[in-house]
Amino acid sequence: MKKLTAFIEENLLPFAVKISNNIYLKAITRGFSELLPVLIIGALFTLIGSFNIPAYQQFVTSTGLKTIFMLIPAVSTNMFAVYTSFAIARALADEKGYTKESVTVGILTLLVFLLMIPLVIMKNDSGASSLVLPTTYLGAPGLFSAMILGLVVPSIYGIFISRNIGIKMPESVPPMISRSFSAIVPAFCIGFLFAVVRFLFSITKYGDFNSFIYGLLKSPLMKLGASPMTFFVLIFLSSTLWFFGIHGGMVVGPFITILYAQSGLENLAAFAAGTALPNIISPSVWLTYASLGGVGGSIGLALCLAFVARSKRYRTLGKLSLPGVLCSINEPITFGLPYVLNTITLIPMILVPIATFGLSYALTVAGILPRLNGMAIPLGTPVIMSGFLSGGWKVALWQIVLVGVQFIIYLPFFKVLDAEALKAESVEMEEEAEVTV
Repeated sequence: MKKLTAFIEENLLPFAVKISNNIYLKAITRGFSELLPVLIIGALFTLIGSFNIPAYQQFVTSTGLKTIFMLIPAVSTNMFAVYTSFAIARALADEKGYTKESVTVGILTLLVFLLMIPLVIMKNDSGASSLVLPTTYLGAPGLFSAMILGLVVPSIYGIFISRNIGIKMPESVPPMISRSFSAIVPAFCIGFLFAVVRFLFSITKYGDFNSFIYGLLKSPLMKLGASPMTFFVLIFLSSTLWFFGIHGGMVVGPFITILYAQSGLENLAAFAAGTALPNIISPSVWLTYASLGGVGGSIGLALCLAFVARSKRYRTLGKLSLPGVLCSINEPITFGLPYVLNTITLIPMILVPIATFGLSYALTVAGILPRLNGMAIPLGTPVIMSGFLSGGWKVALWQIVLVGVQFIIYLPFFKVLDAEALKAESVEMEEEAEVTV
């Protein structure tokens, strides 16, 4: 164990620290976090409009409610790449220190994102022609492009800021007007640059920027994301980093977003259309199966603390932590047990989420569990409810079984901890008794 710890400290930790401090990955994570309301509200209305109950579907269809319900997904989850381009660009501008210009940078990135989608000519029944913006790359297929542009455009804009290039206005001009004028030069240059890029792509076999990015990245990233081994590696990294006191979720979060955001949106679109869900692994798998109860799958451990512990310390910690852990908030255990640098809990902290995800994945492949519908599950959603929202009653019941699996794996390791704590409490009581006498 000492050799393994030393190896990780020397080789893994410096790399993990660099990743957690990387402003580009932080911008992606923050951008998607700020878009959770858009994603959740779209998913909720998709869920409400798509319950697979014949009588319910007949009612919402005949009353026109289904049409109303599906209006919101049409402009939220189905156009998620539009929001993503703005949110990531704004977040990166903040990370780079361009806070006052962050909204301008976000709007400019949105302009570039739309610029890279070629308009098509459509004719109506009367033969009149009009230019139409295709919606294909406004949703899941455009996510890769939105993330790339969300990182590239602010970086280019930063060159103008760092070199103080822009129209300067007198100090008497209000700051808002002054910033608008100072943005004209970089906006003009960036707009012209990407107009040229769009033209150059139009004369290639790809036809446009989005088709190039989607075609280039989709296959390798989807294959990587579809492999359960990738998810196992992310789980291992998250738990191991927490052992060393580094927020594992902050490190692996950007990679979960990059690898699985599109999978979630594709599943959600298929769920709304009533067709087979294409992806087994989506972002909601993390909270629904792997990290059920927080890092390390802590609900089972909290039950050990609350109902098995003989030591007063752990029994009290269990009662305090159980309500939060049921909502995947487990800081009392993480820092109160603690997980950090606790060699006894390291093995189950890695093993539990791997086991709960592995079992869930196997049952999903076997067709016993349904594929998750792609709904974004916000942190704080209680266990069982998160399962019902993401996959229905079967997944909700399965989460109860997974809690039992967590409990069984944690129990022998916890008994070792509890015995040590009980022994320490006995020594303290004896010392207090001697002092009293």
